[in-house]
Amino acid sequence: MSRNSKVKRDARIKKEPKRPIRRLGAALQPHAQLETDDGNTIGGAGWRDGEWLTVLGGKVAARTPSAAMTLAMLRHVVALKEQAGQELKLTYSPAMATAATREAAALGHTLEDYLQLLEQERAERAAPASDAAGDQRTTH
Repeated sequence: MSRNSKVKRDARIKKEPKRPIRRLGAALQPHAQLETDDGNTIGGAGWRDGEWLTVLGGKVAARTPSAAMTLAMLRHVVALKEQAGQELKLTYSPAMATAATREAAALGHTLEDYLQLLEQERAERAAPASDAAGDQRTTH
């Protein structure tokens, strides 16, 4: 082996084009967007491989087979941002609305009622954790 073989190999590797990152599964089909007043998209949701994915800040924050649950999560983000003084606009596809409406109807609710029920459940799950933290702070 020659002394220059490593140098030549490293130079050849440097010249080769980078291989793209290959993602497993199908491409994400976008179905919802969270936009700021100036038109920047900060999150949304999409359908991939039989699941609804909630995307925030360019990363998947949650995945679920439920379109209604995904809409509830996005609406919660909108509510949190409104409390912080930032207006967000939530838009979603007719396909996502149809899937969520079917889920709600299967449980005997309208979509709006079902989304409010999901938000109420979320608030109840969050309340015991904050109550327990409050109890611990007052006992010390």
